[in-house]
Amino acid sequence: MQQLAVHAETGKATNSPNGEWRRLRQELRGAVQARDFVLMYLPRRGLADGRATGAQAQLRWPRRGGGLTPAASFMPLLQEMELGGTIAAWCLDQACRAASAWPGGQVSVGVPHAVLQDGSLAGHVATALERAGLAPERLEIELTEPALAPALDDSHVETLLTLSALRDLGVGIALDGFGSVSASLLTLKHLPLTALCLDRSLVRDLPDDREAAAVVLAAARFAQALEVGMVACGVETQAQRDFLRRAGCQAAQGAFIGKPVVAAAVPALLAA
Repeated sequence: MQQLAVHAETGKATNSPNGEWRRLRQELRGAVQARDFVLMYLPRRGLADGRATGAQAQLRWPRRGGGLTPAASFMPLLQEMELGGTIAAWCLDQACRAASAWPGGQVSVGVPHAVLQDGSLAGHVATALERAGLAPERLEIELTEPALAPALDDSHVETLLTLSALRDLGVGIALDGFGSVSASLLTLKHLPLTALCLDRSLVRDLPDDREAAAVVLAAARFAQALEVGMVACGVETQAQRDFLRRAGCQAAQGAFIGKPVVAAAVPALLAA
C-alpha cells in the first residue's frame, strides 16, 4: 500500500517512499520521547486600546535540517501514532509554567480533538495548573468545531461534561477556526464557550469581500448576544484591524499585531 507523509511546509499529506516514511515516524517518535519541541508565543492585543492581553502558545518542532516546523505539519501524524495526548499534556504544562512568570495576561493553548474525546483533557489541565500555580482564569483552551461537535450529540454527554467542568473551574474555552467551516450559530450557543476565534481564511479577505464581512458582522452580533469574546486570527493589515474593531471584535493576533516570541519576551509586551 502506498504510504503518505506530511509536507513540511503545507502540512498536507504527500506521497513518500516507505523508507522515508519510516524515518519520519522514527524521528518524530524520538522527538516525543525527548520532548524535543519548543513553544513560541503569538501576542494577542485588544483592538480598542492596542494593549497586549496575552499570547497563544504555538508548538514547533526543531528539525535537524534547521528551522522550526509548525505543528500543522506534524500533528496529524502524531495523532495517527496516538501520541497527540502526550504532546498536548506537555504543551499545557509548559504554557502554564511560562504564563506563571508573566505579570498577567492569558495564555491560549490549542488541544487536539482526540484529547477531548478520550476524556483526558480535564486531568491534563488540572495537573498543569497545579504544577505551575497558575490561576485557571489565565488559561484558555482552544478547540476546533470538529472537536466540539460531539458535545452536541446526546451520545457523547461526557464531552459536554468535560467542557462544563473546565468552565466551572474558570478555564476559558475558545472555538478556534470559526469561519473555516459552516458552523451553526444555533448549535454553538449550547456550548460553554468564552470566545470565538475567527479563522485567518475569513480575516484574509477583509474588508473588501462582502461575504466575509457579512460573516464577521454576524459572528460579532452572535458573540455579543451570548456575552463571549471574539478574537481575529491572521490580521496582517491596518485595514483589517480597523474593520474588525468597528465590527466589535475585542482582540486580534497576526503579523500586523506581533510576531511569535519566546516565553521570556512576553512580560515586556504585557507591561508596555
